[in-house]
Amino acid sequence: MSQIFLIRHGEVEGNSGERLLFSGWNDVALTARGQRQAQAVANRMRSARLRAVYCSDLGRARRTAEPVAAFRGLEVQADAAWREVNYGAWAGLGETEIVAGWNDLWQQRKADAENVRAPGGESYADVWARLEPQWNAVVERHAAREEDFALVSHNGPIRVLLCHLLGMPVNNYRRLRINNAGVSRIEARSVEARHIETRHIEARSDQVSLKHDPAPHEYSCGAAWSFTIASINETSHLQGI
Repeated sequence: MSQIFLIRHGEVEGNSGERLLFSGWNDVALTARGQRQAQAVANRMRSARLRAVYCSDLGRARRTAEPVAAFRGLEVQADAAWREVNYGAWAGLGETEIVAGWNDLWQQRKADAENVRAPGGESYADVWARLEPQWNAVVERHAAREEDFALVSHNGPIRVLLCHLLGMPVNNYRRLRINNAGVSRIEARSVEARHIETRHIEARSDQVSLKHDPAPHEYSCGAAWSFTIASINETSHLQGI
């Protein structure tokens, strides 16, 4: 079995407070709290037997990944495939500004983020198109050897990936809550049939508003792998931060 740890980057300006911002591909820095979260998630991962740490090439993901990798003496492997969704003209804006300038398009995207793009940006289908080949590659690389690895990415890509692994529609992504520096754990096993097995997940405020067991969902990943979602959005390591 291979354990895969999905980690959202630490807090940046606009991730909390009254005015939430869509950072997208803007390369914004971790806040002081975000830096503390990065250290906390590194402490959480100290006991993990990681053989690799991957991350988005944006600074907030890299700065979160570096202390995780340092405990194991690993080099962070950054790739643009793991970036946040590109919000195009909406990058750096909050919902109020977006509604003021693009209300119709904003309402369309809220209803169908899988297929609707911000001007000059990406849909979640676009995110999956660039993420899936890289995901397949790292799973093949490590799961065949039963090696554990961590992936530090962003709210959008992590939720899109989990939707596919759970076999749920991507437009249900809002049912998955992923906190800054939250950890989700996936177990990958080699199987003969190409399908995904999912463990029952109880509804919890820090995890996912999901009470059903999704039906088996066919998912091609080179060799056949069974993915068990062991946990979503672990946050106990962030208490007091």
